[in-house]
Amino acid sequence: MAATRQYGKGNKTAQRLWPVLLACLLLAVPCRAEQEQKPTYQKKEATALISADVYDEMVKAQEAQEQGNVDAALAILDGLRARSGRKALKPYELAQMWNFYAYAWLAKENYGKAITSFENLLRQQDVPDALASNTRFTLAQLHFAEGDVKKAIALLEDWFKVAENPGPDAYVMLAQAYTQNEQFDAALKQLLKAFDVARAQNKDSKENWYALLQYLYAEKQQPARQIEALEVLVNRWPKRNYWLALVGAYAEQGDERRQLAAMDAAYQQDMLDQEGYLVAYAQLLAAGNAPYQAARVLDKALDKQQIKADARNLERIGDYYRRAKEDEKALPFLERAASAADDGETALRLAYVYMARYHYDKAARTLETALAKGGLNNPLQARLLHGQALFHAGSYDKAREVLQSLVRLASQQEQEKLRQQARQWLDYLDSEIKRQQDIRDYLQG
Repeated sequence: MAATRQYGKGNKTAQRLWPVLLACLLLAVPCRAEQEQKPTYQKKEATALISADVYDEMVKAQEAQEQGNVDAALAILDGLRARSGRKALKPYELAQMWNFYAYAWLAKENYGKAITSFENLLRQQDVPDALASNTRFTLAQLHFAEGDVKKAIALLEDWFKVAENPGPDAYVMLAQAYTQNEQFDAALKQLLKAFDVARAQNKDSKENWYALLQYLYAEKQQPARQIEALEVLVNRWPKRNYWLALVGAYAEQGDERRQLAAMDAAYQQDMLDQEGYLVAYAQLLAAGNAPYQAARVLDKALDKQQIKADARNLERIGDYYRRAKEDEKALPFLERAASAADDGETALRLAYVYMARYHYDKAARTLETALAKGGLNNPLQARLLHGQALFHAGSYDKAREVLQSLVRLASQQEQEKLRQQARQWLDYLDSEIKRQQDIRDYLQG
């Protein structure tokens, strides 16, 4: 489909939604001529327009093609074409011969020769209006399928001038052609006409019409109407691409409530199987005061290998569990995240969790890892926390060493507040050591 590659040159919304359109557009792009137009001949007396022997040969060609022997049908037609002199075919016979040729080549999927055959048909004299009209429409379909969109548009526009009571699908095809030619206003006009005609003819609208409709509204930057079309799609044809497109449309509108509702529906149907969507879903759940559900979404996705087990995702899961007051579930993920991270920030955040749960030894070891990895936004603050963790763990000598080092570094970097905090902790450390010594002396009495 060379023609489809011409799409997607508009705004970013339309580019993102193009796979949605393509999935449905291909349902309606007529790669072959409509079968009801295929020429057939009943075995009855020949008319004045076709001589008896030509009629018999055309019936033989028809029977051969119906039996799947297209080459035999082509050979019969070649024989008719080669006639000359008194046996030469009359204009109407030639038109019917080229019609048979066209459908034979279509059966062999040789669209180029089929197009040439239909064009030869139209060059004949005395072609009935109905046959000429059907042929032009079929040619438009073939040119569209072969990627010659401008030719398809020209043929369709001519066809509409003479067509009697055309059905909605013809308007849709012209809308598709205009779309591929990036004539979006003209495309939308024809597509809306298709909906009107369908209602007037009491026919149902089709899936690919709405897929094209939402794409055109996206191109024309009419998000509210685009969403209306997508909502019809997800309700009548609930496919993954439509749900994800609707999620994206709500997101671009900043409608987080409906975005989350759409994601909920897609998730329940197992349609969110890509990391970006799963992470976005979890983030929306967490923002909506549902951190436990957010953690479970990513936890399950990790088990299914739908998201990478990297530091960022592991920390997300751990953080969501922690925010849901599920620290015991959070810690394994935070520990794995701290180990996998390239810098020390993740380990620093893990240390805060350990401190909150009074796991001072683990906090001190984790802070050593964080400081060793580096890349911290505030390394002096991390040193202060390290000294505090060592103090609470009873490692007074190490705590003193860390806090004294912090005093020096804070002075050098003119971090007076941190220097004072470190001095206060050193004083507190000395007083605590003295207090414990006084207790021991008293007990020894």
